[in-house]
Amino acid sequence: MSHSFSPGHISCVFQPHPSPEHLRAGSRGFGIRLSLGTHCEVCARSDDKIKITIDGEESAAPVTRAAVTSLSQDRGFDVFIDNDLPVSQGFGMSAAGALSAASCVAEEMGLTQHDAVRAAHVADVMCGGGLGDVVAIAAGFDVPVRMSPGAHPYGVVEGRLGRMDYLTLVVLGPKMVTGSVLSVRERLDSIYRASEGCMDRFLSDCTVERLFHESNIFSSSTGLESDDIRLALERLHSEGHHAGMCMLGNSVFTDASADEVERILGVDPENLYRCSSYSNDLKVTRKV
Repeated sequence: MSHSFSPGHISCVFQPHPSPEHLRAGSRGFGIRLSLGTHCEVCARSDDKIKITIDGEESAAPVTRAAVTSLSQDRGFDVFIDNDLPVSQGFGMSAAGALSAASCVAEEMGLTQHDAVRAAHVADVMCGGGLGDVVAIAAGFDVPVRMSPGAHPYGVVEGRLGRMDYLTLVVLGPKMVTGSVLSVRERLDSIYRASEGCMDRFLSDCTVERLFHESNIFSSSTGLESDDIRLALERLHSEGHHAGMCMLGNSVFTDASADEVERILGVDPENLYRCSSYSNDLKVTRKV
């Protein structure tokens, strides 16, 4: 039996780089690793089945299943995942779940963390999930910057900012499916154009203020903001707080306290999540 934790990840700006070679596919961009994420426990089975339970319910979990299957060598495993944050809201939960499960299975199979990251990245790309969350989560920086797309040996991730102690995540609407957004060619083109300038400006001025500023430029110029997102950002900005849209979700992140967000936006407290950035390395614990 093995246990692991993978942090969540907010993508602030991203530039998709699809490729028929899954290890080369990915994105450039920058985001924030989160102290909230995914907890996973994996137990070996006596048969060859992969059973995945997420937040107490059995799930198809295609990304996690693909990652685990690629490592399991026809052995069976029970995979139990508990998420600190909701899925399909721009918090990287799909990638975190796949990576935490892959890390546990790699430990059970005598494989390396490097093998786990590659398996989770390929699964995420194949299943139409994020194009950079896995490598960003695995990188071990508070604010990972994806300098070049893909997983090792192609992708390069650097850390450019220190710890962000106070963040509030706010869910404002229904789930957003990443694949459906990135399947529109015109939107992909606008995302690519907008991201180039945002990346250049952030890399020349790696500050918290610039991170939020470029996040706002990116979300507004690409048309990714819903009316609810736009209004929430305007209200938080008018009260003197930094805020940005979580890519890709009906959610925002801000340096305002949860109490302030509740007062300004009038949202239900159960849709607020308090956290910080996270720089710890991924860790797998083997239980006997």
